[in-house]
Amino acid sequence: MATTVGAKIRIARPIDAAGIARVETDTWRDAYPTLLPDGFLVETLGKRARWPSRLRGKVRSVLVAETEPVGIVAYATWGRAAHAATTDAGQLFELYVDADFREQGIGRNLCCEVAKHAASSGWSALCVEVLEGNPSRFFYEALGARLIARTSHEFAGRRLPSLFYAWEDLDDVISRR
Repeated sequence: MATTVGAKIRIARPIDAAGIARVETDTWRDAYPTLLPDGFLVETLGKRARWPSRLRGKVRSVLVAETEPVGIVAYATWGRAAHAATTDAGQLFELYVDADFREQGIGRNLCCEVAKHAASSGWSALCVEVLEGNPSRFFYEALGARLIARTSHEFAGRRLPSLFYAWEDLDDVISRR
């Protein structure tokens, strides 16, 4: 467990499902309206009820950042890297911070905590994939991530370009806390 700018970072529990779903819904509405069709966003955001079962499963690990009295204001998920350009690496799958809590170091500290978990899992690197049109790519670049691949994915009938970044020195990421 870690504390950052008034936010406590810890492993998520099943009771956190509603708070994580709220952060996910709010940040998707904020980050993707120009990238994804409205219908896709509405349909996707309507499926957020999956969080209780997701938090019981072992598929991905989940960290949350919480403040008093608000509760959960950010979360991150990670696991073994899924991209062919990486070997022996962990992957940051999701990192979302409520708009009212950005620019306070919470996202950076969540990323650093994920890097610690990746290192303790024996992985030598950490990677993240981000849609090219999402300004969060600049956040990862500022944290020292290096672009290693470009790809694209099908989302709601659109082929969208995405960028794959990696941190090859986990100690460097961890020290940015």
